[in-house]
Parts: sequence; C-alpha cells; structure tokens
Amino acid sequence: MLEMKMHFRKMVLGIFMVMFLPLGAFAEKITFLTPSWGVPPNKELLEAFQKESGITVEIQSVQNKDLFSRIQVAAATEQAAADVIFLTQEAPSNLVAVGMMRSLNDLASKDPLESDLLGQEFWNIDGEQYGVPVYAQLVMMDYNKKRLADAGFNSPPGTWDELRKASYQIKSKGIDKHPIAMKASDWSWYLMALSMGDPMFDGDLEPVFANPGSKAREAMKMLLEFFREELISPEIVAGTVNQHSIFWSGVGTFHQGWQGSIRVGNNADKSKQAPNVAYMVLPEVGSTWSFPAAIGIARYSKNLDASWKFIRWYTGIENQKAIYNAFGLYPSRASVADDLNRQGAVDGYPEILAQAAKVNELPRYTLWWGPFTAKVSEEVLTAVQTNADADATIDKIADHWNELKSEYE
Repeated sequence: MLEMKMHFRKMVLGIFMVMFLPLGAFAEKITFLTPSWGVPPNKELLEAFQKESGITVEIQSVQNKDLFSRIQVAAATEQAAADVIFLTQEAPSNLVAVGMMRSLNDLASKDPLESDLLGQEFWNIDGEQYGVPVYAQLVMMDYNKKRLADAGFNSPPGTWDELRKASYQIKSKGIDKHPIAMKASDWSWYLMALSMGDPMFDGDLEPVFANPGSKAREAMKMLLEFFREELISPEIVAGTVNQHSIFWSGVGTFHQGWQGSIRVGNNADKSKQAPNVAYMVLPEVGSTWSFPAAIGIARYSKNLDASWKFIRWYTGIENQKAIYNAFGLYPSRASVADDLNRQGAVDGYPEILAQAAKVNELPRYTLWWGPFTAKVSEEVLTAVQTNADADATIDKIADHWNELKSEYE
C-alpha cells in the first residue's frame, strides 16, 4: 500500500512538473543541410526564431558537392538527409529533376509567397514550386581600381584582349604578379564565352559552342593562355585556394565575382583589396547568367509545418539583410534590395543595373546539366594541368553534352 501511495505521489508530481516545463522542452526539431554561406549569419536572430517558434534547428554545413551526394544517397532508401535543404543554382538538375525535393504548392497555398520574392519562376518547374528564393545573383567581375590606375588605365577594359594587355602591363610593372583571379573550372569558361557573345546552346539545346570558329572556342583558348602565362596564380590550379580567397588575400587585379562581391572585397576585416574594389560590366557583348539560390524541403521529410515556418523566417526581411551584410549575397526580396540601396549599403548599383540588362541564361533546368557541368570543370582543369589543346577540349565537352542529351532524352 505504501508503495502504491509513493508511486501515485511521483506520478502527480511528474504531471505537475510537466505542466510547468518551458515550451521549449517539447520543441520540434528540424535539420537544415546547407553549404557554409547558407548558415544563418546572425545567431541572435536564429535564437529568437527558435525561442518564439519552439522549433530547434540543427544546422549541418557541408561542401556543395557533398550536399548533393548526401541527399541522393538518403533518398535511395526513402529517407531525408535533412528536412530543409539549401538549393544552389545546380539543384534543378541534381535534385529537383530526379525527385529528391518536395513540392511546396500545398504549403504555399496556405501561406502564399509575397510578390517581392523575385526568382520564384526559376524554382517553379512544371507548375510545382520547389524552392523559396533566398538570393538573386548575377555572375559579375570586379577589379582593383587603384592597381589599374597605377598601371596607367583610367577605366576597366572593354574587351577581353584589352583585359589581357592590361594584365601584362600590371604584371610587368610589378604591381601584381598574378593579375587575374579566375578558377580553372566551368564558370570561367561560361563567363568568357557568354560575354564574348557566344549563345552556347540553341533553342533545340544543340551545343553551338562547338561550332567551328565559335566565340566559345576563342574563350577557351584565351582562358588556357591566362593560366600558361601565369596571369592566374598556380595556387588556384593546385586547388589550395579559390579565386575569391586569393583575391581577398591581395593577389589579383581582376576578379571573377558575383553581384554583391564588392561588399566583401571592400571589407578591410576580410579583404586586403579594400577599399579599392569596384564592379566592371563584363567586356564585349557582356552577357552573363544568374545563379539564384533557394531553400526547400526534402521529399521524405516528415516535419513539414516546422520546416515551412523555418523557410518563411529564413527568407524574411531581417535574415536577408543579415545574409547580405555578412556575405554580400543580393537579397531576393526586391523590398529589401531597395531598402539597402536607399541606405547606401549597395555599392556599385549602376553597374549592377547595367549588368542585369545583359543576361543569357544557361539551360540548367535540363536533367543532365549537373553531370555535364561537372564534366566541364574536369576538362578545363585537365587542360590547364596537361597543356591540352583548346579545340580538343571543346570537342570533348561537346561530346559529353551530346552523350548525356541522348541518354536522358
């Protein structure tokens, strides 16, 4: 009898304690898989969200290539690698097209996305919304205006040949040993080819970049020459640094950046190039492409409501401002971009507008874009390392495209 009374008292005490436990003790928990630049930069904002929502967010920061593979491996066993996924510009082919992400239509119908969230159409595939835009970036170039002036130039180059000649001058005067900060990868070739005026693909997705005498062939030849002449640092080829980190370390006059990159370049705490970095509109025809990012929910996530609440917070005004201030990633909300511009926080706004008028999007929605663009990077790096012929490299890339197109169509 005494044991029964003791048990009853413990049970009552337990119920009493449960009634007065803080709400956070029963918080839902979600996981967020993201590259490093997708980690919410303002810890106080994240903590406030968790406290107010009762949702605990476990952040898993990985390299972008590992993010894709983790999701694909988990989905093979109908598991979610994480609840919420940061979606880069290559996600439509690597994740969405192969069924790894969940449509957000039902969630968005209850809580509609605002019209000032630009880039929604990029993540809407066949009428299904798979991501909520986080940032809307253009691939751009910036440069150190003081170094260029010290070499005798009053304005950035208007052609790629002028850029090369300016680089020779900068190098010969001892101003900068490696004046061009570009990577041995797919993006460097796309950037040069598009800006030279090559459309890359036609309306039937035929690889016109492989046509005899194409601007894309000219771009590949010049890119490989940049490396051979060590206008680009050998450290980039070795893979010990990328074009951003080496530029901010003080090496390079011309930098393959992005819409928002001068925010970092002119931050003296992060960059030895500060305060002399400015955008340049890309040379010649000047076309570029965009690399919007979004945030979505993994197909097999079971924490839908909590994940959606986190997505809505993450793409909200305050966190978008924090992301821009920390990483220079241009907000997808037009209202936030306008507000930052009025505050004078968006440097180089005229150049951004000029570059935004020159966009030629790459076909990243195709099922085979992911494996194709990985092959492009592989071929460019191999060509740099082995001193391969530019035309032969283009031919290999075209063969890869045609093989993948035939396989997937």
